[in-house]
Amino acid sequence: MEDDFKDIKLIAIDIDGTLLTPQGQITPRTRAAIRAAQRAGIIVTLATARRYGGALAVAEALGIALPLIVYDGTLIVSHPSRAILASQTLNPEIVRQTIETFRQYNVQPVLHPCENGSCIKEEVWTGPAHNDNPGLALYLEAAGERVRRMPFAVLNARATETLRVVAFAEQELLEQIVPSVRGLDCTWNFAPYGSYGSAELAVLPAGCSKASGVAALAARYQIALKQVMALGDSYNDREMLRMVGLGVAMGQAPEAVKAAARVITATNQEDGVALAIERYALAASSPETSAPASELLEEAVLLQSFNILP
Repeated sequence: MEDDFKDIKLIAIDIDGTLLTPQGQITPRTRAAIRAAQRAGIIVTLATARRYGGALAVAEALGIALPLIVYDGTLIVSHPSRAILASQTLNPEIVRQTIETFRQYNVQPVLHPCENGSCIKEEVWTGPAHNDNPGLALYLEAAGERVRRMPFAVLNARATETLRVVAFAEQELLEQIVPSVRGLDCTWNFAPYGSYGSAELAVLPAGCSKASGVAALAARYQIALKQVMALGDSYNDREMLRMVGLGVAMGQAPEAVKAAARVITATNQEDGVALAIERYALAASSPETSAPASELLEEAVLLQSFNILP
C-alpha cells in the first residue's frame, strides 16, 4: 500500500491536536520533518479552524510563505501578504435562520464576518451580553477586543457577508440543535469537546470545508488530489482526510475520524506528524528526513507555545 504514496506534492496539516502537542508546541522532530519536506520540493500548508491571526505565528515558525486555509476552509489567505485569495460566505437568510435557531435554545450565536470582502479585521459579532450562555465565556475572553456586540435586529441586518456562525455550549444542548441545522442549506461541524472547554457547532456555507479549501489550493498549484497528504484529528477534518490521496488520522483521534483516513499515525504527543511525513512523504533513507544537529539544538532552544485559541 505504501507504494501508492510515493509522490506526495502537497501536505495540509491541521494545527490543534495535530501539529501541536497538548502543550501547544511544535516539537523539534516535527519541525525538522516539515523543513525536510519543504527542501524536497513538497508544498506544506496549514488547514485549520483558526482565524488567520491564530495561525499566523505557527506559519511563521514553520517558514510557510504561501496560502493558508483558515476558518474551516471558508477563507484562503496568502501568507505573509494577507491577500484574500478565496472566500465563501453564508447566504444571509441562512445566517438569519441560524441565529433564530440558536436563540430558540438560549444559545448565543457568534458570527465571523467578512465585510466588503475584507476579512483580516477578524471581528467577532454577537448579541447582547445578557443572552450569553454557559460555555461561551472562555471563547469571548480569548476573542477580547475583537468582540462587537449588537442587538439581534442589527446583527441580522449586518450579517450579509458571514464566513461562519458558531455556538459554544454543553454537548447535550448542541445535540438538540443539530437536527434543525441539518435542515438548512449549509455545511455544519459538530465537536463534542472543542478548544474552549465546551462543545462547538459551526454553520458554514454549503459545500465548504477544509476539504474544499485543500481542493482549491491543490488546483492552484496544479497538483492532483491523489498527490495530497492531509493530517488531522477532529471531526472537521473528516472530509479532508477522505478526499485526498493520503488521509492521515492522529493516534488520539476519535474512531469516526480514524475511519475517514487511510492510515493512522502516532498521537500528537508522540511526533505523529513527523512520523507520517518521514514514512510516507520522504524516503526513509533520505538524509533530508533529519535536520542538522545544530538546527535541532536551535529548535529545542526556541521551542515555544502556540496554544493561541482560534
